[in-house]
Amino acid sequence: MQNRVTKLFNIDHPIIQAGMIWASGWRLASAVSNAGGLGIIGSGSMYPDVLREHIQKCKAATGRSFAVNVPLLYPDIDKHMQIILEEKVPIVFTSAGNPGTWTSVLREHGITVVHVVSSSKFAVKAQQAGCDAVVAEGFEAGGHNGREETTTMVLVPAVCAAVDIPVLAAGGIATGRQMLAAMVLGAEGVQVGSRFVASVEASSHANFKNRVIHAGEGDTYLSLKQLTPVRLLKNEFFTQVQEAEKMCF
Repeated sequence: MQNRVTKLFNIDHPIIQAGMIWASGWRLASAVSNAGGLGIIGSGSMYPDVLREHIQKCKAATGRSFAVNVPLLYPDIDKHMQIILEEKVPIVFTSAGNPGTWTSVLREHGITVVHVVSSSKFAVKAQQAGCDAVVAEGFEAGGHNGREETTTMVLVPAVCAAVDIPVLAAGGIATGRQMLAAMVLGAEGVQVGSRFVASVEASSHANFKNRVIHAGEGDTYLSLKQLTPVRLLKNEFFTQVQEAEKMCF
C-alpha cells in the first residue's frame, strides 16, 4: 500500500522498526529496509565512532532508505548529529527531548525528521518545530515511555486529530490485526519494537529474545516513573530496581 508515510520515507510498507538501543544496529536496520520497511539504527547506546561505523555498514548493506534514532538527552548529541550530517543519513527519528533543538538544522541539510511523542500536546509542538511526521507512542510500548500513561488506542486518534502531519502508531503493535486497528484510528503507519528485537538480526542476547517471545500478560511493568520511565520484564533485576526506587523516592 502507498500513503503519505511510504512516500515520505520511500518505502514499500508503512512498517517502521523502532530504534532500540543495544538491539538495533546496522544488521537489523538494513534487513528491515531491504524487506521494504524502514530500518532504524538505535544510536542511544553508541559512542560516536561506533555510530559512524554502523551508518557506513548499513549503507553498504542496503540501497534502500534507513534512519537513525537519536535520544536528545544523549550526552554526545553534538557529535552524533555531526556524524549524521557528514554521512548524509536520509531520515532521523528524535526522542526524549525538545524537537525544536535540532529539527531545523537537520531539515536544512535535506534530512527528514520524525519525533516520538506521548501526548497530543507534544505532537503539536513537534509539528510547530517543523517535523515531517510524529510517532504516537502509547503506554504499552517497551523501553522508555511517557509519564502520561495514555494507551495507544487512546493516544493515536487524539494525536491524529491534533496535527496535520503523518502519524505513526507505536506501543503494543506486533501483528497485522494490531496494525489495522491503529490505521483505522487514523495512523498511516506503525513503529514496531519487540517483534523486531526478537529477530535473528537484532543484536540483543538470545536469552532476552526468548524472554520477550514467551512473556505473557502482566510480565512487564513501567518502572522508574519519577526518573526516566522504562518498561522492564519482571525478574531479579527488576526487583532490585523497584527496591532502589522506593529508597530514593
